[in-house]
Amino acid sequence: MNFQLKDVLSALGPTASLVFAAWIFLNFLQSRYSSAYDRYRALVSEYRERGDNWPSAQRREQMVDQIWGYKRRCQQMRIATNIGVTAALVIISGLIVGALQLTLLPADALKMVSVLCIVAGLALVMIAASFVLVENTEVKQAMESELMDLPEMAERLRKEGGR
Repeated sequence: MNFQLKDVLSALGPTASLVFAAWIFLNFLQSRYSSAYDRYRALVSEYRERGDNWPSAQRREQMVDQIWGYKRRCQQMRIATNIGVTAALVIISGLIVGALQLTLLPADALKMVSVLCIVAGLALVMIAASFVLVENTEVKQAMESELMDLPEMAERLRKEGGR
């Protein structure tokens, strides 16, 4: 076994940016999940506190819709975060296998495993990101729903086509 530590470091150095990018993406997903979860809890708490004391049945129904919308968003962002964590693990595994292949166990099979791990990890990042696109649509719907019991706002929203 003849290798230099600098060989391992030079093999992993440039690709470490993938790990940092994955970590930043995970923080992004986690912050969206936490934000949605906090809002969900606040809405449920408000709903409980009001009991039967609602300004209108329409407002009560909107609150119910928002609670279910935020519950759905929380579920989606939880899934996206789990996929993101899996992506990071798979990418890091690919980098480790690649480092082993370059320094300790030169074998074409290890090269293939490393490439497959990194590509699979990046594909998982894309899947997790698609959940964010879906969540963005639901944020838009929640924003519009919030205005529907205010007649002048609802009318303007209808005129503007719900941008």
